[in-house]
Amino acid sequence: MSAPTAPGRRHPRRETAATLQLRVQLDGAFPPVWRRIEVASDLSLEDLHDVLQVVFGWEDYHLHRFTTGPERDPGTAFACTADLAQGFDHDTSLPTWNVRVDELLGEPGEQLHYQYDYGDNWWLTLEVEDIDDGRIPPDRARLLEGAGASPPEDCGGIHGYRMLVAAADRTHPDHRQALDEVGEWWGREVAPDELGVVPFDPAAVGERLQALELAGRPLVPRRVGEKLVALLLRVRDMDTERQLRALASTADADEDVEVEPAARMVRPFTVLLDTVGDGVKLTAAGYLPPAVVQTIFDELDMGDEWIGKGNREDLTVPVLQLRETAQQLKLLRKYKGRLVPTARGRDLAGDPVGLWWHLARALPVGGRDVSDPEWQAGVLLLALMASGSTDNAELTIAKLLTGLGWAVGDGQPIDRRTVTGLIAADVHLLRQLGAFERDRRSGWPGAVTSDGIALARAALGPPK
Repeated sequence: MSAPTAPGRRHPRRETAATLQLRVQLDGAFPPVWRRIEVASDLSLEDLHDVLQVVFGWEDYHLHRFTTGPERDPGTAFACTADLAQGFDHDTSLPTWNVRVDELLGEPGEQLHYQYDYGDNWWLTLEVEDIDDGRIPPDRARLLEGAGASPPEDCGGIHGYRMLVAAADRTHPDHRQALDEVGEWWGREVAPDELGVVPFDPAAVGERLQALELAGRPLVPRRVGEKLVALLLRVRDMDTERQLRALASTADADEDVEVEPAARMVRPFTVLLDTVGDGVKLTAAGYLPPAVVQTIFDELDMGDEWIGKGNREDLTVPVLQLRETAQQLKLLRKYKGRLVPTARGRDLAGDPVGLWWHLARALPVGGRDVSDPEWQAGVLLLALMASGSTDNAELTIAKLLTGLGWAVGDGQPIDRRTVTGLIAADVHLLRQLGAFERDRRSGWPGAVTSDGIALARAALGPPK
């Protein structure tokens, strides 16, 4: 088993999932409020968050985070997406989206702490009681037992909860004082049993845990590349976040490329760089000369996709787009009326693997930066390609862009036609590279090829 490399982790991931038996205690509650649960060791922290919300009867209204230490000495913090996006911890928290439970809890006696609702400030302490190797609990999470009613949302923290408990219990020594405080906080006409203390109901908890459908959730990625991270930090709703997490799990692969497939994919740029050579004088209008255009057109068999002679760049869009993309990728540049290779272009002209990686890092080519809808749509296209399925890609991207806060017209959801325009530049380039099948029956942009899957995963992965 390899040593852990990710920051803040205590353990490497288990090679085979196990069952962790955890005792979960609500800090500061009296009488004690606790639950004993079993969870699969390969759950994500966000899955565990969902489980804790269920077993304590909360409704997930507020921010949350996990910490390796208690409230006064929290140690490493792993924060939810909304927390990270708003910068509540001054960028000191790590994200939860690629952390598994067994990376933080791996031995009996180890503890993890969960903070929910930074206003009421609920803290749960999770302690490992037992580990059962080779077994997974039913539905990947199971309640064993527990005691104590849970505090309701927005009741004023542990002091408010104690007050509600005392006010509802006629035998409590502080019952009368608590009744007075309840009256001051919520009005004399409100009865304590109307304030939402959540009775412990094991049967109801079991049903809600089953409804989480944890078994159907994707595996937790080992890492999430910075392009998908940029989108996750812009998510507006949980459904979109979960879809992006699912796509991140399919993009999580150590992709590399051999010389032959790399050379096959980058051939359009290799032909262009070889034809330009040390430089080509441009026409007075700034285009490649006809002989050069014709050479590129014939070498790349562009007649299959373009009707025309193929000798005027302004009338031969595939050649024009290829040349402009090469300039955008800083492989070529204009200099004193000539089109010449850049230093990078000269270095990569004879290095197909290096050129393949250069293209992967540059994707998507649409849009100026992370704040541009074209760029975001391009990343979503790559994520779908990395998953191996581009069926109904435009509709899926439209839905995800809407979940990222984009709209058209007077606030209408993003539509398919808008997405077609947003991803056009990337689709054109990717089709030239052989990332999509050319069978017109597969629709637009087409079915992703194995070469396309590898390129997309490399594009979305961490820098090599």
